Amino acid sequence: MPYYLVIGCTILVCIAILLSIYMIFAFRKFHIVCKKIDYLVEDLTYKVESLSPTVDSIVKISNLIDILNSVLHDKSRTIMKYVSGNQETINKAAEEIKSIVSKKK
Repeated sequence: MPYYLVIGCTILVCIAILLSIYMIFAFRKFHIVCKKIDYLVEDLTYKVESLSPTVDSIVKISNLIDILNSVLHDKSRTIMKYVSGNQETINKAAEEIKSIVSKKK
């Protein structure tokens, strides 16, 4: 075998060894980054789940404020839109008011 082929093969083997070592370190760093991203997504999911009831309450309160504002400014379209969209909630509130009034009698 010619001397230049031996040198070429030796250089290619050395490059392959260095690249494989580099790939091992790169995959380890990639694994660490993926794990950190997983922890971040899990943390954000937990925080969103804990904030969800608060956001729902704020949405309901803002809807009630809109209704009050429309009653004060006599905008019947907003009232009808709210009533048609939240009929079950309004019926539950009416039942609770009736039960409170009946307890006081």
